[in-house]
Amino acid sequence: MNNQPQQKQQPRLDVVRETPQQRLRILIVNDNDVVTTVLKSAFGQVNTVQLTVVRDAATTIRALAAEQFDLVAVDPDICPEGFTLLKHVKDNYRWVATLLATANQDPQFLRRAVKCRIDGLIFRPASSDEFVEEALLLAEAVNARRHRQQKRVLAIGAHPDDVEIGCGGALVKHVQHRDRLHVLTLSRGAAGGDVNLRAVEAQQAAKLLGAKLEMANLRDTEIDPGADTIKIIEAAIRNLEPTHVYTHSIEDTHQDHRAVHTASLVAARSVPNVYCYQTPSSTVDFKPHRFVDITNVIQQKIELIGAYKSQMDRMESIQPDVILANARYWGRFAGYVLAEPMRIVRQRDSDSDADFSKNRSSLRGEADAGVDAEETGD
Repeated sequence: MNNQPQQKQQPRLDVVRETPQQRLRILIVNDNDVVTTVLKSAFGQVNTVQLTVVRDAATTIRALAAEQFDLVAVDPDICPEGFTLLKHVKDNYRWVATLLATANQDPQFLRRAVKCRIDGLIFRPASSDEFVEEALLLAEAVNARRHRQQKRVLAIGAHPDDVEIGCGGALVKHVQHRDRLHVLTLSRGAAGGDVNLRAVEAQQAAKLLGAKLEMANLRDTEIDPGADTIKIIEAAIRNLEPTHVYTHSIEDTHQDHRAVHTASLVAARSVPNVYCYQTPSSTVDFKPHRFVDITNVIQQKIELIGAYKSQMDRMESIQPDVILANARYWGRFAGYVLAEPMRIVRQRDSDSDADFSKNRSSLRGEADAGVDAEETGD
């Protein structure tokens, strides 16, 4: 028997690991197998790059829609739709650089390239090292610019449909500004219907919005504001490094909404811009400081909410006429036709688009409104 007094174990602190640096994403359009092999070998020596090679313009367009790339390289002499593809990239992807690699030095050909607003040009024959060097310079530059300029938005909801109801219009406007959007839903909404059906509806809404959806599995109506909830939100914040967070307000009769609000403020303590949105269970104490003009996106918001048919069939508070009436009510305080109200927790930068939102600090009116709901399932 060991009679030695046991030493009291000291509590261990969790080590916060830095998020691994994401690799540059380079997309090359090429249908020559020999060239593809050479390029893959050359880029294989660069551990900061993830290379994708496709054979035609149509596949390129689908890849761009599905994933985020830093650079697209193409030769219009080899790809028949190369110039059209270059214009498509510049018209639709603000933070994707274009590189034209060609042996054609005809002035008319080069004028067409310039009209496509290419970012870089390299003439073949060129060594694989020269091509890699040029591609890396362009990809690194556009990646750094994206990180400086692109808003990364995390919308947090306790249940499926919360973020669409509370800030769906603002999220649509973020997408229109080509911001990066993630939706984090902390429960599957079991108290409000079939969890499998609600998960499918959430995926449909995210697809309509063009957002990445993450669904946790906390117990509906029993979400706790403590460590477990905070860790889930912190993990999402580490992965996305958001510039903007939208979450529930504390002025809410639903216990899950209040818990998510509290956990969000802890997890998002380093996020520069944090806003709280209104839900049908918000109370009359919800007093917004910011109004987002959703006049031109109200139909998209209604379509997002409409993806949750199981909830539309059971909740009067999310019918289109109610959503419209609520937006019209808040719009009058900001001089908009239709608006979404937000309570500012923290705001370190202002939106450069004057039509995006208006703060109440510049207004003369005060607004108080809310709808009570019982502390039951969402």
